[in-house]
Amino acid sequence: MNRTSKACRDCDGRDGLSRRSFLRAGALSFMGLGLLDLLRVTAHAAGGSCDSVILVWLAGGPSHIDTFDPKPGQPTGGDFKAIGTAANGIQLCEHFPKLAKQMKLASLVRSLTNKEGSHERATYQMHTGYAPLGSIKHPSLGSLVIKEKGKINEDIPAYVSIGRQAFGAGFLGTEVAPFLIGDPNTATQNIYHSREVPEKRFADRVALLNKLDASFAASHKEAAEVADYGFQFQEAVKMMRSRSKDAFDYKKEEAKLKDYGASEFGKSMLIAKRLIEQGVRFVEVSLAGWDTHQDNFKRLPELCGTLDKGLATLIEDLNASGKLARTLVLCLGEFGRTPKINGQGGRDHYPRVWSAFMAGGGVKGGYVHGASDAEGGAPKDNPVSPGDLHATMFELLGVNHAKEHFTNQGRPIRIVDKGKAIKELMA
Repeated sequence: MNRTSKACRDCDGRDGLSRRSFLRAGALSFMGLGLLDLLRVTAHAAGGSCDSVILVWLAGGPSHIDTFDPKPGQPTGGDFKAIGTAANGIQLCEHFPKLAKQMKLASLVRSLTNKEGSHERATYQMHTGYAPLGSIKHPSLGSLVIKEKGKINEDIPAYVSIGRQAFGAGFLGTEVAPFLIGDPNTATQNIYHSREVPEKRFADRVALLNKLDASFAASHKEAAEVADYGFQFQEAVKMMRSRSKDAFDYKKEEAKLKDYGASEFGKSMLIAKRLIEQGVRFVEVSLAGWDTHQDNFKRLPELCGTLDKGLATLIEDLNASGKLARTLVLCLGEFGRTPKINGQGGRDHYPRVWSAFMAGGGVKGGYVHGASDAEGGAPKDNPVSPGDLHATMFELLGVNHAKEHFTNQGRPIRIVDKGKAIKELMA
């Protein structure tokens, strides 16, 4: 079995490592590791204005016109008003009052354009840089970032995905796969060993399994699965013994939930902040529900309100702590929605033009790159491809996006297939 297939094993149907399997592996590790009380930080990869990334994924494809690119006075403008922001000349949907106050710290791309109108295909492309291909499982952006930049904090996973969907390491293998958290309410489940098992007894059990598994590993040196099994266990035990694991517990800052919102998304965004503070390199948080073919204008106020609280508070907190300067926050979905409002009061899939929100990590504040036309139906100027957006992210990180990795069959695959970094977005 090659690494493409084994990276998908035991991951609740997603491409990555489930929290339960990861931590169960740790509890049974064949590595007899000592207690890791101190944070161990590796040197950052050279270059780049950005150390970490938070991807806020709006699953379903939000309407650009009803969020980041309002069209007041146009027949396609819909029911919502446009409001001014802290950045002169930039308007947002009225349901983003908190984000409006943060726009001096953020930029918008209003000319994203693509051809993929299927949720599955577009989501895959926006997460990997490639259209789906049956013969190759491409690595996600998060896995590519970890492959190139490595860990900041050796004690905890470098790539964490919070939500109902995740994209993993593909042919790059288990070492850079995401740590998956489906529900922020159970993010700490299985991280701590039972109180009925004291540390000495736990260590003895780990040491015993070390002996039992060592002979098996020695007799299966050529099996990649055995090496991955050991790696997962080693990483899990390391995390279980680290003080950094408290970053997964939003209740340590429960008073902040009034600002982030008590929704799953609000809790997830608070966890994301805590993870970045502890040296996690790449965090993805997803907010689903944006596939508004029906009742678009009834459903979006709640969705936008949830996003507004969580995203604006995250930016405010990262800025206050000094972390925003080197943390890129990127928020978007897989495509936009039609300018035309359909007979069900909704908007349909529309990859021809849509928007992205960016802040921190070397991105300009109070800037808009590109524009859609008057009705929001096509790029008016400076069209931006998915590859351009990805190339920009990697350039901010100091990563050569033209670099090639090789599949198990020896096929070279560039980090970014086709794209050019958007210099105008960079501070």
